[in-house]
Amino acid sequence: MPNAEQIEYWNGDAGQNWAREDGRMAALLNPVAEALLDHLQPEQGIRALDIGCGGGSQSLLLAQRIGASGKVVGIDISEPMLAIAQQRAAADNSDIAALEFLRADAQVHNFENGSFDLLYSRFGVMFFDDPEAAFSNLRPALNSTGKLGFCCWPEPKENAFFQVPLKAVLEHVPPPEPPPAGAPGPFAFADPERVKRILTGAGFQKIDVSPFETTLKFGRETDLKTASLELAKLGAAGRLLADQDDSTRARALASIEKALAPYFEDGALHFPTKIWFVTAAAQA
Repeated sequence: MPNAEQIEYWNGDAGQNWAREDGRMAALLNPVAEALLDHLQPEQGIRALDIGCGGGSQSLLLAQRIGASGKVVGIDISEPMLAIAQQRAAADNSDIAALEFLRADAQVHNFENGSFDLLYSRFGVMFFDDPEAAFSNLRPALNSTGKLGFCCWPEPKENAFFQVPLKAVLEHVPPPEPPPAGAPGPFAFADPERVKRILTGAGFQKIDVSPFETTLKFGRETDLKTASLELAKLGAAGRLLADQDDSTRARALASIEKALAPYFEDGALHFPTKIWFVTAAAQA
C-alpha cells in the first residue's frame, strides 16, 4: 500500500498527539498560511483542494479568502486530524466557501479531471513515499488555467525552531540514524532543485521556489519553562525524548530551556524562520 508508514503514523498515537496539539500549531502556523495566500492571491469563487489539510485551520482561512461562491475540499489520511477539521466545518461559516473534508491518500485518490482551480498546501505535501507519482496524480485534477501553491521547510539548520531543541537533546542522547535523502518527512522538500525536478516530472509548468522569511511565535502569555516543555513535545526532539528515562529526560529538558532562553520575550518564544513558497501552473 502506498504511504503505509505515514498512514499508520498519522492514525496512531502520533496522530492523536498532533490532533491534541492542533490548536497550538494553528496559532503558530496560521500566519504562514495567510502569507502563502497573500502570495497566491486566490480569486473569489474558485474551487480549491487543500492537500494534507490536517485539522483544517488553513482550509478555513482559504475558504474565507475565496468567499461563499467557492468551495474548499480538504484531503488527509489522518482520522484524528480530520475529526478536528470536521468540528471547524460544523461552525457557523455561512459567509465563506463551502468546506468538505475527505479521508483519502492524495497520491492515489481518483480525482475528477479539471475539478479544481487551485491545489494548495501548508506543509502537507512532503510526506508522500513517491512524490512524483503523487503530483502526477494531482496535476490532472487542475483545470487548464489552474495553479499549485504550497509551502515547505528548508533544511532544519535554517530554522532555530527545529535546530535549537534538537541540539539541546543531543547533548544527552545518541543521535538517530539519518533518514535516506528525500525520505518522506518535514524536510523532504528542503532542496529546491529536487522540488523542481519532481514537479517537472509530474508535468507542471512555470515552477518557482521563493524564500519567505518571518518570525514564528510559539506560546502565549506563558513562562519560559512552560513554553520549553510544550515545544519539547514536538518534532525530532520530542521523538527522541519519548523513550528516555526520567533522569535523562529531565536533564534534556533543562538544556532545552537554557538553549531557548535567548528566544523568549513577552511570554512567547520568537524564532526567525525561513520557508519555501512553491508555485507552479498546470500548463505553460
